[in-house]
Amino acid sequence: MNEATVSQMAIPRLDSQMLKFSQGCVVVLTALAFLFSQPILVLLAALCLTVSALVPQASPFRLLYQRVIVPLHLLQPRIVEDDPAPHRFAQGVGAVFVIVATICLLLTPAHTVGWVLDLIVFVLATLNFAVGFCAGCFVYYHLGRLGLLPRVRYEGGFHWRGV
Repeated sequence: MNEATVSQMAIPRLDSQMLKFSQGCVVVLTALAFLFSQPILVLLAALCLTVSALVPQASPFRLLYQRVIVPLHLLQPRIVEDDPAPHRFAQGVGAVFVIVATICLLLTPAHTVGWVLDLIVFVLATLNFAVGFCAGCFVYYHLGRLGLLPRVRYEGGFHWRGV
């Protein structure tokens, strides 16, 4: 292999349109759950985010995007240089929030706590969807700088992509 091929393989890439689609799905699920007071939608969001964080290839958002959205030409892939680890971390944090929200809503009388956690995920997913600022990625980057998580795998650290 020549040097250009090796350096090209080392640059992590991801589909930014798929990330936006996933964020949009989280926004819709958490908003509908709150607006219609449907804890089952919080549970659905928890399951989807958990699978997305732990097994990205089996993510329900990814499968819907790749098997329905892209073939219908509703969105087209946009591959960018970016480390997927911070995004998985953010999905994992979101999953923890909505798992706890689900427990509060379905198994305890602390419904207010559950809805507040649901709304936190809604607000952060909306922020990411609307302006491209991923709070979980930001936290991941700073934890990496402190040596608590692996550092991001591209030069320059945290990048706010904006809209």
